[in-house]
Amino acid sequence: MSSLIPTTQVDEQDRPIVDATRHNAAVRLATGKFQIIRRLTSAPLILLFLLAPWLTINGAPILWMDLDHHVLHLFGIVFWPDDLLILTWVAMASAFGLFAAANIAGRVWCGFSCPQTVWSMMFTWVEEKTQGSRNKRLKEMGKPLLNRNWLPLILKHSIWLLLAFVTGFTFVAYFKTGFGLWQQIITANVQSEVIFWLGFFSILTYINAGWLREQVCLHMCPYARFQSVMVDKQTLKVNYNNTRGEPRKHNNTHPLSNKQGDCIDCQLCVQVCPVGIDIRQGLQYACIDCGACIDACDGIMTSINKPIELIDFSDGNTVTAKRPFNLRNWLPKQRPRLWGYLAACLVAMVLFTAQVILKDGFEFHLSRDRGPLYFYHQLNISNAFTLNIQNRTTEKSSFTLESTHPHLVVANTDALAVLSGQKNSVSIRVDCDTDCPIKGKSPFQINVLHQGKIEAKLEGTFFAP
Repeated sequence: MSSLIPTTQVDEQDRPIVDATRHNAAVRLATGKFQIIRRLTSAPLILLFLLAPWLTINGAPILWMDLDHHVLHLFGIVFWPDDLLILTWVAMASAFGLFAAANIAGRVWCGFSCPQTVWSMMFTWVEEKTQGSRNKRLKEMGKPLLNRNWLPLILKHSIWLLLAFVTGFTFVAYFKTGFGLWQQIITANVQSEVIFWLGFFSILTYINAGWLREQVCLHMCPYARFQSVMVDKQTLKVNYNNTRGEPRKHNNTHPLSNKQGDCIDCQLCVQVCPVGIDIRQGLQYACIDCGACIDACDGIMTSINKPIELIDFSDGNTVTAKRPFNLRNWLPKQRPRLWGYLAACLVAMVLFTAQVILKDGFEFHLSRDRGPLYFYHQLNISNAFTLNIQNRTTEKSSFTLESTHPHLVVANTDALAVLSGQKNSVSIRVDCDTDCPIKGKSPFQINVLHQGKIEAKLEGTFFAP
């Protein structure tokens, strides 16, 4: 791990400057309303992540990427490779939804629902429960290596590895189903590639959530770099009320005066920050708007009988001591960019829903074979065609063909069987007897029936002498 000792750099007023790039493994867990909100928003996402490979709809898990049959099962809907365009609407709706959230409240997704943050805070909770509070952990790490208490450390890493394995198991189960993967493990019949991916995702989770943590947010995630283009003057961000808080009472370099700020320089806002920044230094790209510093500061303000919200979510446009929230300026009618994001998200969701509703389970195409326009077969005048059938359902399906023309007959009227997800090309012959009244060419129609229901009406042209 990186050093746990706070940076000793100071500003012109001899106040410590926090290096946002320094890895702070001893994060203090905060308690308060925003942490409750974070748990309420992240808990359903964690449950969905863990249960998706086990819960079934229409005989398949609610999320299953079946690579063997090249099919995606998503909440009871089956998507084939040809349905890629439909899934792009989901990606677009998710992206514009994220843009709208960023425009409303900055990096609120990062702070409350991002898997990197959720898993990092989960690992931090385990760290505190096994090794004690932040101060106790720092004291323990200050001891010589051989004098440390290794039992809590071993317990912590054991739980971390267990959580990492559960995460890796769930990732692989999205491709093998939960029951299928579990059956392979308990019967010791795990394929080598499955073992590789189990180990890969488990180790990656252990490193990301246990060791790297905020370094992923600071140096790997591109969202922090471009999210500034999605905000406006009304975007809510975590802000420190500099007018009310300064000068800090704990700063001895300032002479005593009648005006003293409410900030007592307790450093709790820095200690609870997952990315290790000091919000009092102003807005910073590393801030993930998790609200941990707000909860910590509110607790201190309450204990010293001062008004809360010295640090709060605000648009930063007001500098009054109270910093009121201007709802009128925040409304979407005053924010065309937010309207644009919401409209684009809605359009993408509507298009996705419409295409899912209108998505056909089968696809048919009738084409004329190359060669003569007609030929004689026994006593009949015949034309040759090829019927292409694609079965987009999850079951084997059989079809029958019938001609609606009074003088034309489809020769192969036997049931045509197509397996799930397969494409079949069937050669068919359309006959007209020698007394056929058709001269030259005549349009006709073939009905494709599945379980007595007409699935398609195919148009064609019959040629005769």
